[in-house]
Amino acid sequence: MVRGEELSRPLGRPRATGDAPVGSPREEIIAAAGRLFAERGYAQVTMSDIARAAGLQQSSLYYWFRRKELVLHATFAVNRVPLEFMNRIGAQSGSPAMKLYRLVRFDTLQLCNSPCDVNELERLAEGQPKLFANFWEDRQRLHDWVVTLVNAGVEEGYFVDSDPELAAIAVLSFDEGIQKRFRHQAEHRLGGTSPFRHQSRNAAELAEFAAATILRSLLRRPANLSLLQRQAAAFGDD
Repeated sequence: MVRGEELSRPLGRPRATGDAPVGSPREEIIAAAGRLFAERGYAQVTMSDIARAAGLQQSSLYYWFRRKELVLHATFAVNRVPLEFMNRIGAQSGSPAMKLYRLVRFDTLQLCNSPCDVNELERLAEGQPKLFANFWEDRQRLHDWVVTLVNAGVEEGYFVDSDPELAAIAVLSFDEGIQKRFRHQAEHRLGGTSPFRHQSRNAAELAEFAAATILRSLLRRPANLSLLQRQAAAFGDD
């Protein structure tokens, strides 16, 4: 994990375009870089390209990231943030059902709030597996965590009999699909550019729904979901 050289300061530098930033400069850099890496490939993108796409002077980009490699590793947070969360709660008390509920809720929330599109990043990683070795290692660990929780839930009688591997694929795909819909909400609300319309939802609402839906499908006693939700709320995982 490359973290040491990344600069993280509370204030940004002047923007090249003069436009008001949508998020923090750091978040906009990561989002812009993720799009460019997916469109052109990592090797074909320069720091100048990233600065231009983020609406920053190149000197401002170096204020946040000294090298392109550090920008790339910052995009890996879509995997690392839930892994760090899972490492934290893994040693805590609580049933596998409780831990899975908290993980799904947290992962969906952080995906919705992430500046990086996990689907774009995975497409890039598929084409450059060596460069993205750490990304795939993190991906595998997250998948294995979910497999472990589902398997434990089945063995301890919390969950119905199910294939833990298949459940892990479904859980993580569900989270990532919600991120995609959340990121494109502006296009689908009234007045948007798409002919398909739906009501906009906030990230917390979608995260709660995702966790409830996943757990309801697995619980041997679905009526226990309400109790599980109340207990999980006490942890303050936001």
